[in-house]
Amino acid sequence: MFQKLFTGEQIRAIDRLTIERQNISSEELMERAATKLFHHLLPHVDQKTPVYIFCGKGNNGGDALVLTRLLYLHNYDVKCFTIGNSQNASPDFKTNLKKLEQIGFKVINIQEDNFPTINSQSIIIDGIFGTGLSRPVHGLAQKIIEYINQSGAKIISIDMPSGMYADTSNQPDDTIVKADTVFSFQFPKISFFFPENSQFISDFEIIDIGLDSKVMAQLPSNYWLLNDEVLKIRKKRPSIGHKNTFGHAYIIGGSNGMMGAPLLSSHAALRIGAGLVTNFLPKKGYKISQTYLPEVMTLTDKNKNHITDIKLPRRITAVGIGMGMQTNEKTQKAFKKFLKTIKVPLLLDADALNILSLHKNWWQYIPENSILTPHEGEFKRLTGNWQNDTEKWQLLQKLASRIKSTVVLKGAYTTISDGNHIYINPVANSALATAGSGDVLSGIITGLLAQGYQTLEACLLGVYIHGQTAEKYTKNHAPYSMTATDIIEQLKYY
Repeated sequence: MFQKLFTGEQIRAIDRLTIERQNISSEELMERAATKLFHHLLPHVDQKTPVYIFCGKGNNGGDALVLTRLLYLHNYDVKCFTIGNSQNASPDFKTNLKKLEQIGFKVINIQEDNFPTINSQSIIIDGIFGTGLSRPVHGLAQKIIEYINQSGAKIISIDMPSGMYADTSNQPDDTIVKADTVFSFQFPKISFFFPENSQFISDFEIIDIGLDSKVMAQLPSNYWLLNDEVLKIRKKRPSIGHKNTFGHAYIIGGSNGMMGAPLLSSHAALRIGAGLVTNFLPKKGYKISQTYLPEVMTLTDKNKNHITDIKLPRRITAVGIGMGMQTNEKTQKAFKKFLKTIKVPLLLDADALNILSLHKNWWQYIPENSILTPHEGEFKRLTGNWQNDTEKWQLLQKLASRIKSTVVLKGAYTTISDGNHIYINPVANSALATAGSGDVLSGIITGLLAQGYQTLEACLLGVYIHGQTAEKYTKNHAPYSMTATDIIEQLKYY
């Protein structure tokens, strides 16, 4: 249904098996990939723009050599530079270097003293390293990458930015090409979705190079990239349904000065299709709720400012708890009692998570198949710190497995794990970096749970729709102008 993402080792296996099953040579596959690359590149360059192509001595460099030949034969202003000793290059690199020599094109082997002069109006094609890189760049290649990054020219990387690992985190001081665009073969690489790598990839495009579809279908993967296929999870509403047909969401949260959070969640749950929504708020929240959300029913705690004794009405079908709740001592006790008694699908957010981080022995009371929706700060309080995004994803999968639930780690490229797989939302849109955005997401997911969606279904669909509201909004509006209420308003399109 969704797009599999593969490790660097798996990608090399897919290449090899494609060559075997399609009965082609590795050179033919390289020619096919680079020809597709050439056609994707054409809208980005005209024949008057100087193009500087830098080639490593592996197959990524071989792709760059084929591209050089195609640009030269089509009368583009292209110069090509190889790095390192070509005697140690891959066979396909050597073959394509010879083809350039045969048509009279001079390839320059770059040394310490012959770096080309590149102005900011030029285009640089980075074909130095690909998915096979497993150690930090050093020596001449490091100096060239630093030179490329300082050139001011537009930088286009072939398959992935040179210096970046395909599926694990680099060290903070590693030298990596800062690409304006990456033309990635067949699928994006796992590391593209590490927020720590955002400085190296401004944009990427996928080029279908015809790798064997059966191989990709059969190869297992731990990583899945969400796409519009997620929307097929959406259930068709029966025309004869009534409000009880579509579930009853119960949103528990709020405290003095923080009533807006559960109200945003309730509004989102209603907008995503829950037939009924009820709030449970501190007593002070009653008038606020009834004024802001006349469609939502409201129950209140006896305490004016905090939740101290949670009531669970009959016939609710899902609960979301924690938004704006804070961590008052009496609230903590009420939350523990609640965890021990809840019997319907449950989403834990915000201060529910903060309370759990204070009482990790209470994790035993979390019902299986619950949903946790932490942002990075809340996640860190639950799991401890991490060194990089690879470790962060490992902690995500470990937490989900430990509590037998689904964890939604919010942020750029929101990441979901059910303990078995990691699902990545392809959206990194700063429009969502606004107060209440997470409360809206929790309301969306709770509203879907209330309608009978399975735990993982609700998370995948909710996260994807939440991200798409920002994509739709920013087509016509400035990203900084989006508010949580705007996100809710966009839900009517889904």
